[in-house]
Amino acid sequence: MVFDTAIDADAFARSCRDWGVDTPCLHPGFLEDERMAQALDRHGLRSWLNIPVFCDLKYLERHPDAYAVTSLGRRAAQDWLHFVCPSRDDYLDGAIEGLRGNLARLSPAVVSLDFIRDFVFWERVALDGPSAGIEDGCYCPICLSRFEKACGEIIDRKDPSAYIHRHLLQPWADWKCRRILEVAERIFGEIGALAPGIALAVQTLPWRETDLDGAIRSRAGQDVPGLAQQADMVAPMAFTQMLGQTTRWKEQLLAHVRASTGKPVCFYVQAEALYRAGNITVEQFDAELTQARNSNPAAIVALQYEQLAARPEKAEILRKHFRP
Repeated sequence: MVFDTAIDADAFARSCRDWGVDTPCLHPGFLEDERMAQALDRHGLRSWLNIPVFCDLKYLERHPDAYAVTSLGRRAAQDWLHFVCPSRDDYLDGAIEGLRGNLARLSPAVVSLDFIRDFVFWERVALDGPSAGIEDGCYCPICLSRFEKACGEIIDRKDPSAYIHRHLLQPWADWKCRRILEVAERIFGEIGALAPGIALAVQTLPWRETDLDGAIRSRAGQDVPGLAQQADMVAPMAFTQMLGQTTRWKEQLLAHVRASTGKPVCFYVQAEALYRAGNITVEQFDAELTQARNSNPAAIVALQYEQLAARPEKAEILRKHFRP
């Protein structure tokens, strides 16, 4: 995965070839000009287009009224994460138009839907912590009105999150998941019509249905088996260091997703520490790549290029595994 659109596209493509990366994973920001697509072609690389469905700061800067509203009654904006309300049909229409343009500029081997969920900053949520403390969205008037119509109940607007979680949690979770599934179906359908044969992937939170009192459904709105039915592979964002977990936890989570969806799963490997104190040593990076290769994954996804470019000793470990 690569994020910084200011990087030298040709140097990036050369590094990928040198390290044994065959399918760089790009976000749509790299398609605003031809540099990256041309560089990948020159070096004989495939591409993976990762679409950040509801995470769209540029759109929200132009349309601030489209922000999701969180359970605390504020805009869904935390650090780099800025979330559009999932009930905004006009936003979705524009996102589909953008997708058409991106697929006209790039012929990716894989397209994945990322942020195909409701707002929650899961990277900072402890798996052994209280689910009641999770800030989620969306509780805007549009979402609340649609939910009322769907469930036939009137919600107390003084504190809608508290009211829903006390009285209507199951129908709320089901409604949120249905909306996300509808959006995924529309986007995947568009991709299939425009570029049949592309492998489809869906990014999911690293939570089981039993974790955090079912927060993957009630907070994030992700029905993982339902989303997986529309895709060829599932990419659970199972980062051990980021979440303070063990390699055994990761094995169990990926096995659970594989068993519950019937689809192959991707294996993320984190190059540098994020959100928690400590670091990831070269030896740990090497061991996790070994674990990844032994797990029969649909893909191994390294996070991220900018970190590996700054740490040549870790890039060398990548080369060791994939360019023997």
